[in-house]
Amino acid sequence: MGDRDQNDQDRRRVTGRWRIVPLLGLHRPALVAAAVGLLFSIAGAAAVARWEDRVNKIEFENAAETQSIVMQNGMNEYISRLVALRTLFESSNEGVTRSEFETFSGKLFERYPGLLRIGWLPRITRKERAEYEAAAIAEGVSSYRIKSLEGNGFVTAPQGEEYYPIFYSTQSKTSRVYGIDYLSVPDRKVALERARDNDQIAAIRTELFATNNAGQLPNVFVVVPVYAKGTSRDTVADRRRNISGFVVGIFDLPLLMQAIRVRTGASPAVSVNVYQPFSARIVSLEGMLPDYASAAAAPQSMRDVARGRHWSGGLKIGDTDWQVRAVPTAGGSLETTYDRAGAVLIVGMLLTLSLSTYLMLASRNSRRLSLANRRVLELAQTDVLTGLPNRAFFLARLDELNGQLKNGGPTFSILMLDLDRFKNVNDSLGHGAGDALLRLVAQRLKSAVRATDVLARLGGDEFAIIQEDCEDQRACATELAARIAKLVAEPFLLPGHRVEIGTSIGIAIAPDHGRDQEQLLKKADLALYRSKSAGRNCFTIYDEAMSAELEARNTLEGDLRDAIARCQLEVHYQPFMDASTGARRGFEALVRWRHPARGLIPPDQFIALAEETGLIVPLGEFVLRRACADAANWPSDLMVAVNLSPILFKEADLFDVICAALRDSGLSPQRLEIEITESVLLERGTENHAFMERLKHIGIELALDDFGTGYSSLSYLTAFPFDKIKIDRSFVRNLTHQPRSSAIISSIVTLARGLDMSVTAEGVETADEFERLRALGVNFAQGYLFGRPLPVDQIELETPAQPSQRDAA
Repeated sequence: MGDRDQNDQDRRRVTGRWRIVPLLGLHRPALVAAAVGLLFSIAGAAAVARWEDRVNKIEFENAAETQSIVMQNGMNEYISRLVALRTLFESSNEGVTRSEFETFSGKLFERYPGLLRIGWLPRITRKERAEYEAAAIAEGVSSYRIKSLEGNGFVTAPQGEEYYPIFYSTQSKTSRVYGIDYLSVPDRKVALERARDNDQIAAIRTELFATNNAGQLPNVFVVVPVYAKGTSRDTVADRRRNISGFVVGIFDLPLLMQAIRVRTGASPAVSVNVYQPFSARIVSLEGMLPDYASAAAAPQSMRDVARGRHWSGGLKIGDTDWQVRAVPTAGGSLETTYDRAGAVLIVGMLLTLSLSTYLMLASRNSRRLSLANRRVLELAQTDVLTGLPNRAFFLARLDELNGQLKNGGPTFSILMLDLDRFKNVNDSLGHGAGDALLRLVAQRLKSAVRATDVLARLGGDEFAIIQEDCEDQRACATELAARIAKLVAEPFLLPGHRVEIGTSIGIAIAPDHGRDQEQLLKKADLALYRSKSAGRNCFTIYDEAMSAELEARNTLEGDLRDAIARCQLEVHYQPFMDASTGARRGFEALVRWRHPARGLIPPDQFIALAEETGLIVPLGEFVLRRACADAANWPSDLMVAVNLSPILFKEADLFDVICAALRDSGLSPQRLEIEITESVLLERGTENHAFMERLKHIGIELALDDFGTGYSSLSYLTAFPFDKIKIDRSFVRNLTHQPRSSAIISSIVTLARGLDMSVTAEGVETADEFERLRALGVNFAQGYLFGRPLPVDQIELETPAQPSQRDAA
């Protein structure tokens, strides 16, 4: 606060001088011309020097804070991997073997330098001691025994009620760390008890009992408590009773910090020192040397750091805070050189007018910023969750800018943001995780915008930005949108989870797209809708065609409602073939819309609209009933496949609708195949699994459609009762000129065989593709090579079914 107050006083003094000097120049131009020029030269040089110093300070503090955040995020990544080991132990029913521990921990930290060792400390009672010692020896840890600290060495531990020895470790089995009982090591015992009682990660600065090549200090000892599966940990007594052991890790702090800085491309203009946590053992803070220093030439002790410009922060490891100090690197870009002040002093009289203009503009901008901040404080227009301005502030600022625009004010642009896949996070991880994710998104958005831009949260997962006063407003807006899309697409680390989302952005520019609030917001929303329709995680600038498209979309929606009511929809059928015999095995039902004015409309032009408006429910029921009725008249060896929209799975009576379609048509359930996309499996997993089991129970086959283009989690194949996998046409299209497509298809076929599933390849258009697919082991093939989708009356059946051949209901 003291530094900020001093800066404010300096700014007021400089501003006062500039107000006085122009007045003297106006009233006495002839008499004081030379004096005014000299005064302007000196005052200008002094003002620019102060300005350089302030700008440099701000840039340095921002850079230092950014590097501190990067180091903290990197440390959190290491800690999260230890927590993954805790999850392994707490989720295992049979216990974790030494081999599983070594394999899992090795993969977790495979590319994470700075980790010296990981260990597992089980809770061993007096009765279990001999059993554990014998087990360790049997597993290859020769002469294993539980040891306790005595003096500077270790001896066989005396009999006690319980022990926490190193039982598993990433060290070689000949290492002498095996068997060390951490309850006999005072500082580590304290860390274990603190982690156990508080159910949190504890960390201390420690030295090694088995040294590494890096030396003894500084090392960080991190403890993660592990509790028995399914037990309570609400109270301290519960935690002490139900503790089953600890996952511990020892980090080489200098190597770890250096690895994080190298991996994230840390700026060499900032030198960072990390000091040990404050404790009673520290005799003198001023003379304390760092545990890690990014530059050997930079000041080392806290006393030397405090003498110059520096930034102070913290690095949290578990429940302990290490101290972080940053200084500008000598000779770096953030060291103040006063080059501009020297130039102003040299050119003096020639730059007097430019300097006064600059200060006038700077003063005006400062007043505007002050008024804006005061208004925010007065109206309390702040979003409670993220700390950003809320909708009221955003709309008020938009009205203010529109008023300025009418009087020749600056142009500006509006960016409307909507997070993609945020609902999945809320539904799967809970609203607490959703709130935490929104706060992290807000922090990233803050880092992407300028101080003069307005960033607001409008509600839910919607954000908005006002960007003003750019020379090329369109270029600035697109650059900002691209930067934001890239930032938000990067993974977010929530407690115990790694989350990936995206953002769709719509842009409207004033005055090109309107001069009032309603027009600009409407057009930004239209652009946002276009971004979502284009595949999400992208941005779109409004153009006039979007309004026409909206009108056309509304017209198309009305026509679609009439088409469903007047039965203008048709079902066409495309065959799928047995790849080994070439025989036709069935047809996939594909809906078409025969518009009275526009003719035959393909599904990609109206299915998405139907899903958004809810019309997909009656449309899907129509296709299902028509497909079952048509297939009942085919030979009994031909199946019919129907793709159900994810929206239909939210309908409570879907199972009854399917059963009614089978009953009314007389089609056997074994001849009906339901195709399901992966998006269905992301929401309401338990309910959808039960629904699919009901379908399987009556004999309906289930196919996972478009495999390889969505989330493609292998867990879906084992958790849900699928009979078939349908490979997306994009892999078949690249089959003849991309070897990787062959490898992917081969892997899918191998996987399906292992799970007793068949495989269908979609989009087969050439004989060469078909032969390659047959060689790779695909069971069925579908595409234009075998036939285009046709109405039922144009399908040629080898042996037409007689009414008596219809399946019995």
